[in-house]
Amino acid sequence: MMRRRGPGPGRMAARRMATRMVHRMRRRRRRRRRRRIILAGGLIALGAYKLSKKDVERVEEQTGKKAEDLSDEELDQAMDQLGIDKQEMTDEEFDYVDAADAEEDEDDYIEQLERLAKLRDDGIITDEEFAAKKKELLDL
Repeated sequence: MMRRRGPGPGRMAARRMATRMVHRMRRRRRRRRRRRIILAGGLIALGAYKLSKKDVERVEEQTGKKAEDLSDEELDQAMDQLGIDKQEMTDEEFDYVDAADAEEDEDDYIEQLERLAKLRDDGIITDEEFAAKKKELLDL
């Protein structure tokens, strides 16, 4: 009788899927920190700057990319080329952006934990793997 070593191909594929899901969540979290947030007065927070919607559209037209996908260097360069004044965000505006990020991160954690729980309940990952991923997601 031949004995199998290690997890089967289905279980390995499920682990890869769970790992990819965690990596996607991390990328989304990093991207979200640069995303647009509408502030009072129609201004948009982008990186450390606040811009008007018209300026954001000009930057996107100049670069051919969505503003939230630009690196800090690309954003600075586009703003310099277009002659857009760099308006730094105030402490209150940073607090507003941080609060919005925290709220979305909480929703994201819940969604990710629900998916991991389903993988555990379906027998795709073990209780130990679930606990480890949960600890990682919650930064414990």
